Amino acid sequence: MTRWLILFLLYSLTAGGQVRDEIVKVNVSKVIVKAGRQSVINISVEVKDGYHIQANEVNDEYIIPTTIEIDGGSEFIIKSLNFPSVKKFKLEGTDVDLDVYDGLFEILAFFNSQKTLPKDLYQLNGALTYQACDSIRCLFPKTIKFLIEIEVQ
Repeated sequence: MTRWLILFLLYSLTAGGQVRDEIVKVNVSKVIVKAGRQSVINISVEVKDGYHIQANEVNDEYIIPTTIEIDGGSEFIIKSLNFPSVKKFKLEGTDVDLDVYDGLFEILAFFNSQKTLPKDLYQLNGALTYQACDSIRCLFPKTIKFLIEIEVQ
């Protein structure tokens, strides 16, 4: 019985390539690439209405930036991450503008695949770390782990 409950919970958290918590959802579509070629991973992030997450570059040492980590192993080399343009947000009671993301946005991860990769389906581990805030307060930082499927043709 306990085993089935755990399997159900795991399935409900990862169904359809989507991983979420109560504030942030991450969705990654399968990538198709030829061995030795460059490609891009589209990481779709959705932040619940009324909240925002900090940008990937912050100006205050007490604010936790949004980061993406992808373990490409020896097969895939992550070359760069492209975060969206930031929005300005002012917390109530402050005079400081924060750089944030909200709503639905994409983070792009550009990568190269090794030339000698056999045709197969590969799974990479990814993690989004963020600090969510509403108009009054910021919550503790969280990390959402997700899988990236790459099909080499």
